[in-house]
Amino acid sequence: MTRDNNHAGGCVLMVHLEETSSRLADVGRALEPLGIPFEVLESGRQLRWSPTLVLRVPPDRVEEAILALELKGFPHVLAYQSERPV
Repeated sequence: MTRDNNHAGGCVLMVHLEETSSRLADVGRALEPLGIPFEVLESGRQLRWSPTLVLRVPPDRVEEAILALELKGFPHVLAYQSERPV
């Protein structure tokens, strides 16, 4: 996991984990080879019907992060952006 806290605004990704085998390591394997920094804000919280992982990523890399996660088997990724730091 790479930490990058130099964002003017913030972007948060909510990754729904459909299978119990989906873990933080799987998310790292999707994002780290592309050099996309991320920070885990929350892990394992039960939102809706499945556990969810909440990540912060740089706003300029959010589209790339969503695509990488979807291609690695995480089909339900939501992005939220704020003008203030998250």
